[in-house]
Amino acid sequence: MKILLVCSDFPYPPNHGLRVDTWGRIKALAELGCKLHLVVCGKQQPDDADIKAVRNYVEEIVLCPRKSKLADALRVTPMQAQSRAELGRIPLADDYDYVLLEGDYVYPILDNPRIRRERAILRVHNDEAVYFKALARSATSLLHKLYYRMESGKFAALQKKMRTRIDKYLFISNKEFERFRALDPTAQSLFLPPPVDGEAFRVGSFRTRHVVFVGSLFMPNNREAIEWYLAHIHPGLLDVPGYKFVVAGNSRNQGLGWLEAHDLTNVEVHDTPANLEDIYANGYLFVNPMRNGAGVKLKTIEAIQNGLPVVSTSVGCEGTGLIDGEHMLLADEPRHFLGHIRTLLADPAKAQALLEASQHFIRGQYDHKEVLRRYLQSLNVRISS
Repeated sequence: MKILLVCSDFPYPPNHGLRVDTWGRIKALAELGCKLHLVVCGKQQPDDADIKAVRNYVEEIVLCPRKSKLADALRVTPMQAQSRAELGRIPLADDYDYVLLEGDYVYPILDNPRIRRERAILRVHNDEAVYFKALARSATSLLHKLYYRMESGKFAALQKKMRTRIDKYLFISNKEFERFRALDPTAQSLFLPPPVDGEAFRVGSFRTRHVVFVGSLFMPNNREAIEWYLAHIHPGLLDVPGYKFVVAGNSRNQGLGWLEAHDLTNVEVHDTPANLEDIYANGYLFVNPMRNGAGVKLKTIEAIQNGLPVVSTSVGCEGTGLIDGEHMLLADEPRHFLGHIRTLLADPAKAQALLEASQHFIRGQYDHKEVLRRYLQSLNVRISS
């Protein structure tokens, strides 16, 4: 069975949500006996070491340049997809049994004459129309707000068009899967949870009083979340002995000047850290104070896997299946959010129990490889045991 994976970003190293999901799926498909070819159309070029790591699972890699032009803003196709129009023209040497599109951005691959549309499968990372509308709410620049709103409308139109060309969908978010299934019950749609290594769960240490947030620092919804926390939550924790707010993520060299308007006492920021192991290992709990977003919040799942119980807003845990009070603590109002953090910081036993319950849930519900196995069998694909 030969599968072509088409990505908008090189999947290695798996250092943010999209890459984590894609990389885990590449490994799972290879372990199931599928022969994989990879096409990537993005701005950032991988180095030789990253390409070598991917070649352990993928037979062939094609890098396709992403080309952005200001004139693309006037087109009806979203700029994220239009800038990858080259996918429709790249030479493909083989016929493929299935083509797995890693998100709406790589839609132009369906215009490639070597692709049989009835073999296309779409991995839905986000409802992009909803996601870009959420980014518009989070953005502070009027120009950015306009761009995100325009992209939201264009993605809504593109999604309708895609439903006429694709009938196989793999949703990362159970919430978005249920909503789509109600909209189009005839499509072959499935909830495919993000990949989680069941052997890699860490035990919480609870030695410090570090509250951790990890997320892309160039994204407006993550910036909004951090600023909300700094304005409404952080001041109420400065009296806790040993408390520190630890922020980590990739800024893409866009700077961190937006933090300067806040009191950064007991705040530690790691811009583009080489790895997150020490940050998680020295953490006590994880917060996800996101106010706007879509899809599933992989940062929440990764924090639990790395040994941190979670306090989150409703947006920060949507699509995960985690239950408030059983697997995590949820609050949208500042005083309740603050109260949850203070409760866990004062009670390590409760924090430990919450972590164990959430890890047990994820182990049982997030078996990515097994769901993939059953899905491929439903397509009459011969796979390894």
